[in-house]
Amino acid sequence: MEFITNTNNLILFAMMLVSGAMLFAPALPGLIHGNASLTPAAATLLINRSKASIIDIRPSADFKTGHLARSKNIPAEQLTTGISQLALDKTVPIILICGTGKSSTAMISKVKKLGHEDVVSLEGGIAAWNLAGLPLVRNAS
Repeated sequence: MEFITNTNNLILFAMMLVSGAMLFAPALPGLIHGNASLTPAAATLLINRSKASIIDIRPSADFKTGHLARSKNIPAEQLTTGISQLALDKTVPIILICGTGKSSTAMISKVKKLGHEDVVSLEGGIAAWNLAGLPLVRNAS
């Protein structure tokens, strides 16, 4: 009983709970949305191993400033019709990319409604890809 009533032990226990919660917090969105986002490193693995389709939903002007190799640009407002026109294999994973990862995460459900099984978002978007020092293709204007 002394262990529980000792103030030092209670402080250490509280610190342990807080630090555990801080470690768990970044995983929470993935658990809520069904692990719908990938880090740039995990996205690279998916692209290389599964030949994932890469759809960049940013405006065309942003796409031209830098995008992932093999990515197709379909602006967010044209996403459902654009993906239908591409006639992608519905069993091949799709990675959606935007500027920060928020818009692409919101679009996952729309793409899944088209019958695609494995749709994820690039966590942090093109900004995170850039920050990770991964290569971008730049189009001449």
